[in-house]
Amino acid sequence: MSIVVYWLTQGQPSVRQFNDSELLAAMAFAETQRKAKDANGQAAHQHVVINTELGDCVSKPGVSDELPADYSWTKSHRGGPPESGNPPRTLA
Repeated sequence: MSIVVYWLTQGQPSVRQFNDSELLAAMAFAETQRKAKDANGQAAHQHVVINTELGDCVSKPGVSDELPADYSWTKSHRGGPPESGNPPRTLA
């Protein structure tokens, strides 16, 4: 199991499992769950989320506090004024 879709229906949790090769099917299923309506035309599910951990992922699992030596981006840089003498920062 590497892809799962979780959803809540009237506070009751449900889950459906998919394998690595079914990512598109899992995404389509999650979208169907998001758009589902009950008999009164209201949203059938209160929460839908997809979670993946693909077996052929090339990144290290988990979260690390270690940053690459040349990494200097922080959230405070977003949309800030350009530094004097330098071209404006971009999000790219």
